[in-house]
Amino acid sequence: MACIPETGEVRVGDKINVVGAGGPMGTMHVIRNICQGVGGVSVFAADIDENRLAVLSKLAEPLAKKNNIRYEPYNPRTHKIEESFDYTVVMAPMPELVSTSVKTAEKGAVINIFAGIPADVTATIDLNAYIEKQLYFIGTSGSVLEDMKRVLAKVESRHLDTDVSVAAVCGLDGAGDGIRAVEKRRISGKIMVYPACKGLGLTELSRLSEDMPDVGKYLVKGIWNKKAEDALLKAYQKSQSGV
Repeated sequence: MACIPETGEVRVGDKINVVGAGGPMGTMHVIRNICQGVGGVSVFAADIDENRLAVLSKLAEPLAKKNNIRYEPYNPRTHKIEESFDYTVVMAPMPELVSTSVKTAEKGAVINIFAGIPADVTATIDLNAYIEKQLYFIGTSGSVLEDMKRVLAKVESRHLDTDVSVAAVCGLDGAGDGIRAVEKRRISGKIMVYPACKGLGLTELSRLSEDMPDVGKYLVKGIWNKKAEDALLKAYQKSQSGV
């Protein structure tokens, strides 16, 4: 019991490994850890999909440089990282990744089993290593009101940039296609649904400048922002009012 950390947060100087970093939630974890202001951390981003890693790095590298954070993306199938980690976040629902995280953990590490591994799925864990290294599993994404207030404060203080999580936009007409895109892992980011934009199908930001140049021109290095959102809403307000 004495080995249980006070919180499930990353700590000063932690080497963080985000496993399955290229997906929407993995991207959010990478960006959060780069931007949350904890000193001396380094962020490793693991994903077996090279395209997803490339999209993630386009967002994460400028932020890591800005915040003076070491950021290392890697494909575990092609590049073996000779590192051990103080904090691992498992974003893919694969129990074998939890087993591997025990092997690559530093003493006193936290292993955050964030992905929803089914309750009837088992894995072999080296409990001797778990005990000797004084590791600790956590596995919840449930937040209380105070957690939400802290996140809001980080957004308001501009320490956390939520714009970088957006990969596509749509109206209610495109929501079904959005769900299918998530299921097929076709879009590596969040999809913003705007009910006011009647008739807007699923549109990836990479196509926005071509499909909607009056909106796409406001993207900053391909990243969504308030000006682009305002232009989108204004365009559909005009079209629906007949102007």
